[in-house]
Amino acid sequence: MPEVFNFTARATAASGAFADRDFSITVNNTQINRLLAVGQSGAARALNSLTPWVLIPGVKGDSAAYGDRWLIWDQVAGVMWTSPDAINFTSFVPTLPSGYTSLGFLRWRAGAWWAVGSTGSALAVLTSTDGGVTWGVAGATIAATAAYSFERSEGGASIIATVTDWYFRPSDTDAWALVKAFAGGYRFQIAHLNGIWFGPNDVAVNALLARSTDGAGWFAQSNPTVLTSGGYYRGMAYGNGYIVACAYTEALTGFTTDAGLTVQAGAALPAASGAYDTECPIVCVQGRFVMLGDAGRTFAASTPAGPWNASNLPAGLNPSTLAVRP
Repeated sequence: MPEVFNFTARATAASGAFADRDFSITVNNTQINRLLAVGQSGAARALNSLTPWVLIPGVKGDSAAYGDRWLIWDQVAGVMWTSPDAINFTSFVPTLPSGYTSLGFLRWRAGAWWAVGSTGSALAVLTSTDGGVTWGVAGATIAATAAYSFERSEGGASIIATVTDWYFRPSDTDAWALVKAFAGGYRFQIAHLNGIWFGPNDVAVNALLARSTDGAGWFAQSNPTVLTSGGYYRGMAYGNGYIVACAYTEALTGFTTDAGLTVQAGAALPAASGAYDTECPIVCVQGRFVMLGDAGRTFAASTPAGPWNASNLPAGLNPSTLAVRP
């Protein structure tokens, strides 16, 4: 609850005359939960990267994001969870467009909610302006069965990854263009960070990071890989001048300070990351990076140089995605 502090200031002249003025200061001491960890095993919240994770009873899901509120989508149960504070959650069944049976990769962009939806034979960008209650199709569809990644820029450009290809369009009125071949059967993150698009270049052993300035032309990093344990990148986050990328099976991160032209090795993690089927395995909150670690833990550091500190999640929780409130 806000607290009000009352003061009286007195100005006194050399003659002894004085004048008083009363004023008050209101201090908002409300604690804000800025982190969610979500999966089918449950959900947890945290104030920041330095405070303990707290179990959210009864809530689980596959996708989560913060916009004008918290949203968590549970594909298995077919329900959306919503909360203003990450403490008090209510659920509802959203209305999807006719024929659409799934959605994922929740995003809040330009004052609206966005996601990728599927009919089982077609993919589309879906949007909602009423807190995720009703969804509509934005633009053309893609003939594919499932989406394994989705990202949207604040300017309205979108990219969708299928099991074999990435498709990009500059706006919802443009046609989809195939921009990158990519073989992968699990969710991963394509991220639009600081004006640059980032994603894994492939899922080969000790893979490279890929980047694009326009979403259409993609290029792999120019220097050799820093991965050493057969891993491949699953997600990226921006903070403190760094793009930090976490990789499956690797006990280190890759990072870049030159928009992905080259990638350097970060400090050793407490253990190898186990996140491979994930919508968002790494975020930056209040200047600190937080990533999914090995089973039941997250890792956090201010810079990729570390040290990376481990935090335990509530017992039995093994989340597949993180979400952050700016």
